[in-house]
Amino acid sequence: MKTCKSVRAMGTVLAVLMAACGAAPGAGSGASSAPTASPTQSAVTQPSASPSAAPATAYLDDRSSAERVIRSYYDAIGRRQYLRAYGYWEPSTTLPTFEAFAKGFEATTSAQVELGTVGGSPGAGQLYWSVAAVVLSMTTTGTQAFVGCYTVHLARPEIQTAPPFKPIAIQAALLQSVATPAAARSALPSACGNANATPLPWGAPGTGIDAARYVDDRSAGEEQIRSYYNAVNRREYSRAYSYWEAGAPQLTPFTTFASGYANTKSVTLATKPGTIGAGAGQTYYTVPAVVTASNTDGSTTVSAWCYTLHLGSPSAQATPPFQPLGIQSAKTAQAASGANPSDLLNSACP
Repeated sequence: MKTCKSVRAMGTVLAVLMAACGAAPGAGSGASSAPTASPTQSAVTQPSASPSAAPATAYLDDRSSAERVIRSYYDAIGRRQYLRAYGYWEPSTTLPTFEAFAKGFEATTSAQVELGTVGGSPGAGQLYWSVAAVVLSMTTTGTQAFVGCYTVHLARPEIQTAPPFKPIAIQAALLQSVATPAAARSALPSACGNANATPLPWGAPGTGIDAARYVDDRSAGEEQIRSYYNAVNRREYSRAYSYWEAGAPQLTPFTTFASGYANTKSVTLATKPGTIGAGAGQTYYTVPAVVTASNTDGSTTVSAWCYTLHLGSPSAQATPPFQPLGIQSAKTAQAASGANPSDLLNSACP
């Protein structure tokens, strides 16, 4: 327990105690253990988040891969969206309270992450990735450099057959403070030991939504609708259901929702960004979509949709759990035979 005490004394982000104190996999993972990161250093720490103005880059809330989860985590940190950052950690009995987590960010003025090799291993319906990382933290007392390894976990979506869906999440982290950014970058190739030596591809490359790919992106309205239909194509109905906002008037019980896709073999999607409205700390996306469904009986159905998605300001959300972007409502009309897809898309959201 000596390491755990030293981390507390340093006043850094306490979520790293998941790794330092030997946390077990999070609730519901179904695994008895996860691959252990093995950097040669033994000291453990984690830099704080940035209290500076939100960066000019686009909002990133993407759990499509282990790499995107870590980048989304630091995007939240850079925007002072500490509740969102906290939400990227897998629930665990050793995860500190949100208040303790957020308090660890007090001394930092900015932070950035650079990622190295990502690798991992599957096992018993579980996927584990080890992500090598350099973190540069600018604090009120100077610049700090860290190097280490994140363990990221996903229970295979196809075996998550009932809500709540558990997306890719950070399970543990082991980071070492080093003298300079150059020293951190030099140590990056060995930061995970052998834990990241074996590639663990997850989803085919490319930008499609077919079943060969895995898309779980809530960064904006269009991205979320693409993620929704990717889940439908993969028959991951618990994941598809999770893209709806809890309590949405149109949201049916899960069994009813899933049975609605019983005759759906696959879908293709045409969509565009649509419009964005904001007010009183809320953001609304209106996203048009044209869905072509190939059905198990050999028929094809074309329908036009207009989705409304909602996000409460991530900076204003102060009580766990974080509520990400979600589908609030949908309007649809079945298209006439021979209808022009471009015309349908342009008129889907009048």
